[in-house]
Amino acid sequence: MSSVKNSLFLISSLLLITTNGFSEDLSITCGESTGYAYYFEGGLVNKANSGFLEDGITSGKISLTLNDKNEADILTLDATGTLKSATSQGGEVIALPAGEGSMNWVVIYGDGTLEVYSYNGRSNSVASYRNTVGNTSIAKNSIFVSDCD
Repeated sequence: MSSVKNSLFLISSLLLITTNGFSEDLSITCGESTGYAYYFEGGLVNKANSGFLEDGITSGKISLTLNDKNEADILTLDATGTLKSATSQGGEVIALPAGEGSMNWVVIYGDGTLEVYSYNGRSNSVASYRNTVGNTSIAKNSIFVSDCD
């Protein structure tokens, strides 16, 4: 129970953090994602297909955005060619500075899904973490890396 309280405290704290100091729009676009995922057994995932697997989105794209009003969003083009916006899907998106030329975008959805996109300016790449453990169809945790334009 204390881990639930700690998680709720962390999420509440993240929601209170705001970024400042950005005077112009920021948009970072990245290509295909490669990495690994852990699929939990249940829903559409049977025991044989659960566990750690190499995973990715070979034809996908990610755009991390932040406007001059500090409104952040994440646009994704998935493997089916569908364009999605985190905010239009009900996600609360927070952009946090992370040192010289780097930023983190944190997304929290009402169903418990969590996403973190960490842009590293030195390598011009994004590491993304996604936790959909509450999804009744496909519950998984994944970590992907994408090179950016």
